[in-house]
Amino acid sequence: MRKPLLGVLVALLVVSSGCVGLITGETVAFESAPTSVDDSVLESTGYELTNSTEQNVTRTVEFAGQERTIRVVSHVDQYRRGIDFGPLGTVQLSRFVVVSTPNAEVAGQSLNPAAQWSNREVVAQVAARAGGVRDIQFESNRTTQSLGESRQVSTFSGVMTVFGQEIDVRMHAASFEHEGDVIVVFAVHPDEIDEQARVDTMLRGLEHEGN
Repeated sequence: MRKPLLGVLVALLVVSSGCVGLITGETVAFESAPTSVDDSVLESTGYELTNSTEQNVTRTVEFAGQERTIRVVSHVDQYRRGIDFGPLGTVQLSRFVVVSTPNAEVAGQSLNPAAQWSNREVVAQVAARAGGVRDIQFESNRTTQSLGESRQVSTFSGVMTVFGQEIDVRMHAASFEHEGDVIVVFAVHPDEIDEQARVDTMLRGLEHEGN
C-alpha cells in the first residue's frame, strides 16, 4: 500500500512544481517532517510500526526550453494490527498509514494538490490501489482531535480480496495541513471488526516535528 500512495502524491507534486525552476534556476528541494504515532498510544491500541521510509524523488522537468531539477522528500509510516482470521490464523489486516508530504508554496500559492484534497479524494486516489479495494461507498463523517485541532475523518465501505476470499472492509481517511506539511491518514480494516476507536486514538497520538 505504501508505494501506490507515495506514487500518487509525488507524481502530482512534481508535475505541479515545474514553474518553481523559473524563479531559482537551481535544484528546488521540498522536504516534509516525519509524522508518527506516539509509542504509548501504539501499546494501548495493539498496533505495531511495520515500515517507516523516507521517499526522496528527484526529477528533471523542462520549462521554456530549459531543464530544472525538482527534489521532493516525503515520509510514510505504516502500522498494522493482527486479527484472528479463522482458519487462516492471525493476519495483519488492520492497517494505519500516515504520510507527510511538503506543502510547498510560491507567492502564497500551494504547489501540492494534496493540500486541496477532500477525504473523498484521498480515498479515490489511494484506496482503489491499496490491495485492490473496490465498490467504495461513503458512509459518514466525524470529528477527531489530532495535532492540536479538530479534524474531519470520513468513513467509507468497500470490498477487497484476501487469500482468495472477498471481505467487506471499512476505511477511514483524513487530510489536513500542519506546520507547513500536508498530513494524509488512511486506515483500512475488516468491516466486522469495530476499529474506529483505535483509529481515532492513533489520530490523537500523532506527532509531527514540523518545519
